[in-house]
Amino acid sequence: MFKDILLPVASEDIHESAMRRACALAAADDGHVIALVTVSLVSRAPSAWAYPPDGIFDSIDETVAATEQRLTKAVQQRLARESVAHEVRLSKSRWLAPGEISAFHAHHADLAVMGVERPLQPVQRALFGDLLIASGRPLLMVPDSDEGRAFNHVVIAWKSSREAARAVHDALPLLRRASSVDVLMVERGDGKRGSGNGDAERLDACLIGHLERHGISASLVRRPRALGFTGEAILGHALESRADLIVAGGYSRSRALERVFGGVTRHLLEQSPIPVLFSH
Repeated sequence: MFKDILLPVASEDIHESAMRRACALAAADDGHVIALVTVSLVSRAPSAWAYPPDGIFDSIDETVAATEQRLTKAVQQRLARESVAHEVRLSKSRWLAPGEISAFHAHHADLAVMGVERPLQPVQRALFGDLLIASGRPLLMVPDSDEGRAFNHVVIAWKSSREAARAVHDALPLLRRASSVDVLMVERGDGKRGSGNGDAERLDACLIGHLERHGISASLVRRPRALGFTGEAILGHALESRADLIVAGGYSRSRALERVFGGVTRHLLEQSPIPVLFSH
């Protein structure tokens, strides 16, 4: 169950789709929404050759304080319209980034919910990466295109990896409520799995039995990789099957490699029109 759900608010506006998702998930488990207003004041330390003008930091602090008050009030008013237990926290730091601040608070939650707007800005990418990797908690990415449908049909983007295994178990509360679950295995053009690990490939089918013992009926689906891109194959199946949620491991290789060469996490983050539950 998701009893404590963290909703970081690190931009000027409230992400309405993420707010609705967080509140709906909390209501389903009689849970609690923690809306975290984060403010980061990362500034350069003055050197002997460069000093800021007098009063510059006072001016910045005054502007930030006004933003804090406005955003905190807006979040409180928005949550007051929901019939779920909630609280609004304000956390600021002169040295930590919003994602690092959010990760600390997520340590005491069951799930983090983050809204994204496309095209993604660097601040959003950093928040997503820091929160996913440093929190130790699953992260539900909610795009602004989310229609708010119940998670009735779920697609598990499966590969035999630590991150995917973690994602499946983190998603168990949602999988139990779903009416249908697909375990999607993306194969290379030669019909083989991408891992190259024979034992892992033989064990993939065991996931179906494992889920059944958790009361979850799942179907095994194999799909060829689209033009060499696993992310496109995952999204293709999810859209064709009218999935409401994708469950996937996040950053099974380094964030630096994904930035340079791309990857499934980056593709789903940038392109998925439906929510994705990531775990690292």
